[in-house]
Amino acid sequence: MPESKLRRAIAIEWLGVSAALLLLTFGLSYFNVVPFLSRLDQALYDFTLRAAVKEAARDDIVLVAIDDNSLAEIGYWPWQRSVHARLLSRLAQAKAVGMDILFNDENPAYPDADAALAQAMAAQGHVVLPMLFDARRHIAEGPLPILARSAYGVGRIDANPDNDGVIRSVVLRSSLSSAGVLPHFALAMMQAGGAGAKVLPAQNESADKPFFISYIGGPQSFPMYTYAAVLNGRVPESAFKGKYVLVGAWASGLNDALPTPFSGPDGNMAGVEILANVLQNALNDSWIRVPGKGLGIMLTLIPVLLACAALRWLSPRHSIAAVVAILAVIVILNWLLISFWGAWIPPAASIVGVVLAYPVWNWRSQEAALRYIDRELEVLHQDRLLRLPDADVQRRTAMDQSLSARVIKLHRSVVLLRQAVRQREEVLRFISHDMRSPQNSILALTEMLRRGQTELSQDEVLARIERYAYGTLGLVDGFVHLARAEIMQMNCLRMDLDDLVASVCDERWPLARKHKSEVQFHAAATYAYANVDGGLVSRAIGNLLDNAIQYSPQGSIIRCEVARQGRFWRIAVHDRGPGIEPEQREALFAPFIRLNGRNPGAHASGSGLGLPFVQTVMLRHDGSIECESVPGQGSIFIALLPASDTAA
Repeated sequence: MPESKLRRAIAIEWLGVSAALLLLTFGLSYFNVVPFLSRLDQALYDFTLRAAVKEAARDDIVLVAIDDNSLAEIGYWPWQRSVHARLLSRLAQAKAVGMDILFNDENPAYPDADAALAQAMAAQGHVVLPMLFDARRHIAEGPLPILARSAYGVGRIDANPDNDGVIRSVVLRSSLSSAGVLPHFALAMMQAGGAGAKVLPAQNESADKPFFISYIGGPQSFPMYTYAAVLNGRVPESAFKGKYVLVGAWASGLNDALPTPFSGPDGNMAGVEILANVLQNALNDSWIRVPGKGLGIMLTLIPVLLACAALRWLSPRHSIAAVVAILAVIVILNWLLISFWGAWIPPAASIVGVVLAYPVWNWRSQEAALRYIDRELEVLHQDRLLRLPDADVQRRTAMDQSLSARVIKLHRSVVLLRQAVRQREEVLRFISHDMRSPQNSILALTEMLRRGQTELSQDEVLARIERYAYGTLGLVDGFVHLARAEIMQMNCLRMDLDDLVASVCDERWPLARKHKSEVQFHAAATYAYANVDGGLVSRAIGNLLDNAIQYSPQGSIIRCEVARQGRFWRIAVHDRGPGIEPEQREALFAPFIRLNGRNPGAHASGSGLGLPFVQTVMLRHDGSIECESVPGQGSIFIALLPASDTAA
């Protein structure tokens, strides 16, 4: 696959991942049916609202709390309605008074109390009473008719909790009742205080629309007086002049506390203070606004699109930093929106899309890249530019398609490519020097012979040409054997190394006799089983024996032995040659290096490819080759091959 196709494949993967993530984010945002996401949005909303810059409490909203001290001072609850009538007389200068107390039943024991309360309400002139809407029966439960007629207005105080029970929003106008559209208590308070014309155009858009409450803080954020202190005159009447006064339960035993985003160590918030927050929001038009469906979805998709763009062009390390930064921007932006613009964009769908972007894109991009690498390696293997792994390695690779296995496969191929580059350099050197040198000598001799410019006889010239030609053939033969050992597919069988090495020693008998030497073989004490390619190992041991015979003086005894060494079989070849200096051993197994006595690189017979061939064969069998030598006393070449002890 050309590079352009890889780029196109990566681009297609990116488009697919981006489209899938955008579609997922769109679905999560539009349908909003996943409970986990709703809870995440609610948790983030509560956290952001608590951390946001708060609006100061209005100085014209005051609470009168029925607290524990008031219950202790006035008496057990419920109090006579004449007590509330006395309180209203103390609030004559208030702009509007909201009684967050249900007066929906008569008290036969005190028949005149309701009339007294109605008279006090009429005298104050701006009293608002609550009604409780029963959503299950779709009916509104309001105050007694005598009280309703005397009040300025009546408004709903029913809560509008979310699925987790927390009060985050309120419906200002409800159309669920058969009585028609019912206004909220706060709207009725505004009407009573003369602010109805100011608020209604902005907050009368449609019935049943929820408005998110911008709480100014936790409990006790508004100015508050105790009921008993106001009733008994300890608070001057001027403290309520021109103010909205909300009267409601605060005592722990009256069970009028509800969970809000600010619920925590200080407990829930009293219903009367929730009404105070709603009233302030209505007066200031400071609700938390949520964008419409279309705009909200568009804003939700933008962070996911940015994350996908960052992942396409950044490295994995920078990509994960970009993803974290985008998540932080989502949180910070929502904090800024709530703090200074009173807006909220539910971020859960965006967060899920952004969080999924990194692992999904890395999965797909890695798959595309690995598919490309697999195809390229397969082409190289088919073109025989890379050596195929052994059969058992191929089986394991085919079964294991994990990332680590494929990376190991890539690493193995990179190593082979490096070897191929090194081999190419060796081939160029081989052709440019080792092969050209004898050919140039042959051409020079033939030219001199043609011109009659040589004093050598024709037989001597032909002998030299023959020697150069055989030298060239030896080089080619050694190079071919080395190249085949590096790339050919091995056919390993379980063999007895004693039989194998003994056969190689027998084949060297004619060469040893020519040098008037002797090859002695010492077998192992037991069967020396190993899984080897017999042809390659035979040629490798043969090269060691050929060198030992060639470099040993005539009449020497060349000893070859097989013995156990740990989990390996040790094949040692002892010669009686001049030995090898320590500094020469580093280049001993390098191609085209020939050692003559103690001088590395000096001219000697042979191609300089025999020992590199031996090393290649041993390494491919997971073995090794090493040399021990004492100058002047000979050398020992030791080949180690893994043992196979299981019986055939």
